[in-house]
Amino acid sequence: MDPDLQTILLHGNPARLRPFLRQLLGLIAGQAGQLVNLSEWASILGIGRKTVASYLEILEASHIIFTLTPFAGGKRIELTTRPKVFLLDNGLRNLLIHDVRPLHEREDAAGPLLESWVAAELWKILPAGAALHFWQSASRAKVDFVLVRGDRIVAVEVKAGRLDRPLLSKSVHSFLAAYQPAATLIVNPGLSHRQPAGTAATGEVEWLPPIHLAARIAELFAEE
Repeated sequence: MDPDLQTILLHGNPARLRPFLRQLLGLIAGQAGQLVNLSEWASILGIGRKTVASYLEILEASHIIFTLTPFAGGKRIELTTRPKVFLLDNGLRNLLIHDVRPLHEREDAAGPLLESWVAAELWKILPAGAALHFWQSASRAKVDFVLVRGDRIVAVEVKAGRLDRPLLSKSVHSFLAAYQPAATLIVNPGLSHRQPAGTAATGEVEWLPPIHLAARIAELFAEE
């Protein structure tokens, strides 16, 4: 690892990085929320797969990125063992993808931007003893984030578009039926609403703005 790596990144000048490392960070930034394919990244970068994995370990140890592993939960319906990787600093992500416009001007990019923000926020506020995952089933049902501590499960789904009414996706319904989380949070820019999860699941489903996420997570894990 270059000794000045953290200094370069923290001072917002990724252009000084080695080309393949700068390109790796660009891949992480541009593919936020997607499953990592180390072989594909190695091919793009022109380096070995093990070298890519080593640099990811270095970046994670330097608190520049973090890795999410899939939630299994003891069921037989999960699909993937591949992780997802996020940058801890959303400002750095914006620099790497050359887009520093505000959220309301990002349109198609708003989803990955808000998902990246929520990922970093959850990582920073993760309750003691809790683990952070994502979920994807064999039928390709997905939930963005799953917090787990002991038997307590909290699901978090991100919706960047403005919602007119509280609707749940088929993916969220699948997760509720399979795991009965204590709560399911739908993070979105405009809708605030809370309702029971339904007859097939326990707990509540809550739509809330991003600014309230940290406080709500703290409340949910304080209730144990």
